[in-house]
Amino acid sequence: MDDLKLEKYLRRIHYSGNLGVNMEVLKKIHQLHPQYIPFENIDSYTGKVPSLELEQIFQKLVMESRGGYCYEQNLLLSEVLKYLGFKVELQLGRVLWRKDENSSAAKTHLLLIVELDDQKYLVDCGFGTATLTSPLLLNEEEGQQTPNEPFKISQKNGAYTLWTWREKWLPVYRFELEQVEAPDLDICNWYLSTYPESNFRKNLILSKVDALARYTFSDNTLNIRKKTEGKESVSIDNEIQLFQMLRDIFGLKENAIELLRQKG
Repeated sequence: MDDLKLEKYLRRIHYSGNLGVNMEVLKKIHQLHPQYIPFENIDSYTGKVPSLELEQIFQKLVMESRGGYCYEQNLLLSEVLKYLGFKVELQLGRVLWRKDENSSAAKTHLLLIVELDDQKYLVDCGFGTATLTSPLLLNEEEGQQTPNEPFKISQKNGAYTLWTWREKWLPVYRFELEQVEAPDLDICNWYLSTYPESNFRKNLILSKVDALARYTFSDNTLNIRKKTEGKESVSIDNEIQLFQMLRDIFGLKENAIELLRQKG
């Protein structure tokens, strides 16, 4: 990361205003990043293993106006925050989405822990349908409001569990604070993008969140969960509708659409 790349990243997420190592800046970046850089797994869905090299991630997500999944999203965000002066740690979580909170799961989700003013915060712009839009105080078990819906973090037996409110509290993932190294991410990334039964290999998944709603596409359905008006589901029945949705809802360009055309 350097000043020029930082400028390009900030332009990509439509950031304006002062910069500094403070909560105002952290909150603003955290809200804008998942609004303008969508979650998408087009690479793994079309048979390509996404690169975790920072230069390649920057080229894809910033310069080519693509999106990515958790490793790409949060590695990029981590580099930006560290360059600004924030203290950032990588952590791996066990995905519990659509499972019971006590379910067993492999460590496959990348999240960030940011330390600021002697407090630790969970920061995560890469979970798709339950992506955070604000940092969460780590050691606070009460519900915490974000620009979208409430989240909370519970603790049990040395582990943390992230929950989101969707008419009731639902577990998102569980994690412990322990060192994560690059080979850990390489293994997870390769597995999720190559294992034939991986959801990222079998299904096209896209998500973004803005001040009005969450937008998630999977199983040929676009779900729009509005902040004040409930959930709307739209069936995407053909390529014309799919490509229009990629452009109009998720802000993807012809380079991403062409990859899907090649897959057929």
